[in-house]
Amino acid sequence: MSLRPGPRKAPPRRRPAAVTTEPGESATVRKRRDEIVSAATDIIATEGLHKLSLARIEQRVKMSRGQLTYYFRKKEHILLAVFDRMLLRMIAEAMADGERAGVGAPGDGRVVDKFRYGMGRMMASGGADAADLRALVHTFLAQVQHEPDYRRKLAEANAGWRDHVATDVAATGTTAAPPRAVASVVMALFQGLGDQLAVDPDAFDRTAVAELCFHLLGTLFEGPS
Repeated sequence: MSLRPGPRKAPPRRRPAAVTTEPGESATVRKRRDEIVSAATDIIATEGLHKLSLARIEQRVKMSRGQLTYYFRKKEHILLAVFDRMLLRMIAEAMADGERAGVGAPGDGRVVDKFRYGMGRMMASGGADAADLRALVHTFLAQVQHEPDYRRKLAEANAGWRDHVATDVAATGTTAAPPRAVASVVMALFQGLGDQLAVDPDAFDRTAVAELCFHLLGTLFEGPS
């Protein structure tokens, strides 16, 4: 089966996902927190993660340091909120694109179609959001020994992804391997190949690697021929 990605239309622009809020927060607090996260997200997208600072955010949102730290006690908390926004937006776009491509929703099986679609989508581009999110992930990984919230956030994101893939693998019912083990291998492929492309877009022949991945996992997904 071919994994060659077909032409993709650019997904429609969507409103950024709202910042995760706490129970009892007023509309004003939610609005200000959302403005801060929007400013931070924009700085990362236009200038790079290394340029993000509380001072730059203050300039964008016209707040003093005292006002800024009222809504987010430290920069790390802003980064966690940015991560949530980027991840939710990427998931929403991937699911919308997948629905248009006819690959179904998470949990309905059809893991072969989803693997082919997801691999083709990653090989085709990945997008700016993917690059920015990857930079955040590696920032978190570098500090998990000192920032428990970073470890928790990454663990939660990986667990959610693993659960979705494992549910599809189990529903497909074509392998005796534990579904969560299969899901972990699939995740490792996407993460490892994505990292290689992030630092060198010409690291490998994308079509050839995608075909090889599908060949290696085809029997696992579809059963022996």
